[in-house]
Amino acid sequence: MNSILSSMRIAFFETEPWEKRYFTKHLANHTLSFFSEPLRCENAQRAIGADALSVFIYSKLDAETLAQLPSVHTITTRSTGMDHIDTGFCNDHKIRVFNVPTYGVNTVAEHAFALILALSRKIPESMERTKKSNFSNEGLMGFELHGKTLGILGMGNIGVRVSEIARGFGMNVLAFNRSPKDVPNVIFVPMEHVLQKADIITIHLSLTPETHHLINKNNVSLMKKGAFLINTARGPIVETEALVYALQND
Repeated sequence: MNSILSSMRIAFFETEPWEKRYFTKHLANHTLSFFSEPLRCENAQRAIGADALSVFIYSKLDAETLAQLPSVHTITTRSTGMDHIDTGFCNDHKIRVFNVPTYGVNTVAEHAFALILALSRKIPESMERTKKSNFSNEGLMGFELHGKTLGILGMGNIGVRVSEIARGFGMNVLAFNRSPKDVPNVIFVPMEHVLQKADIITIHLSLTPETHHLINKNNVSLMKKGAFLINTARGPIVETEALVYALQND
């Protein structure tokens, strides 16, 4: 930010102490203010007079909030996703919006696989038994990932990294993406095919009006009986009621 902007008044929200130290050191030419809470309509007055905002994912920069801050011309979100920002309002009012496209690529991909391994090897159940000094392995047999089919919804940086990890486990990889891509050892198919064929489905999409409730009551029934669904993206991509219904009627 320091290299592309002249001296500015920047309001930071959702900041940790270490972030305050970092930004204070590296943005010494700017006037900075820091707030630990998210920026929302009810506390927008804290940022009045700011030229730029820096937020994380729990702030809600909708039209009602941004309309109170007419001096703001730049917004940075310290995340990849931008669903907490009304980008349409920003475009209309010539507010520049920046994100971090490669934020947490390895972290999220590895976490998704940690969840997959926890389910496939029944690790939570094993830990609970061990805590109770119960060392029986009855009912704890899991399954190998080798040879199983992983379905990936969304092949951005994180989705591609997940596919690489999956191939290391010897998994077959199917993927759905809005635009064609050339990714080694990945077969791109329609989303319905992913739902029908995958043993494990992992979601790596941004939340947009198009992806809201992408997994819903109309397609969740396409999934294999006993398939796993991993969502390390945004919650509203999956229609909760449809998922509950599918689990209760599996």
